[in-house]
Amino acid sequence: MRKGLLAFLVAVLLAVGWWFFFISPRNGDISDARDELEAAQSQEQRLRVQIAQLQEIQADELLYLEAITQLEALVPQQPMLDEFIEAIDTLAASTNIELRSLAPSVPVPSEDSELRLINVSAQIEGEFFDVLGFLFGLNDMERLVRVDGVALTSSVDEEGTTVLNVTLEMRLFTLADLIPTPEDATVPGSPDGAPEDFPDEDEGATEAAERAQAQPPGGES
Repeated sequence: MRKGLLAFLVAVLLAVGWWFFFISPRNGDISDARDELEAAQSQEQRLRVQIAQLQEIQADELLYLEAITQLEALVPQQPMLDEFIEAIDTLAASTNIELRSLAPSVPVPSEDSELRLINVSAQIEGEFFDVLGFLFGLNDMERLVRVDGVALTSSVDEEGTTVLNVTLEMRLFTLADLIPTPEDATVPGSPDGAPEDFPDEDEGATEAAERAQAQPPGGES
């Protein structure tokens, strides 16, 4: 009986020792490995989402580039007034409009944005449908042209045709000034960008005359 009980206790002790020294550490390693696996799977899922987003952006890259190109055409970096005048002249010729005058202003800062505004006054003359075609042509131009005002007067020519005399007030947009702003008109090398003081030419001439009068005749003493 005692031998059986002793054998049972020894077996229990061996089982407990086996658990603490062999099974329990392995269970901890398995738990750590399971946590690492779950973390790796979670990271893999995030990476897959990012890859899908990047692939979508790559697929739409041409659309983005086209949109940027269109935006740059609508609001160019530079005023590009020569190109605008040429485009207006071409539009007037294609719509049978007589362009009597075109006067763009110097770009001025906008109050509520970083854009520069160019006010343009134009006077055109033509028949009703020709004027209408000219106005639609302004709307279809690559560059953004905002028509702020239209003033119409009519007259009849020698052939009895009604001719419209139209005064247009338009607005263009750009990102740069045609001439430097007062903040940019500084002298390089001066402290804090402040203009340097130069000697007055009249003062320099007066000092030279005084030195000439003080010099004895016949050369230096």
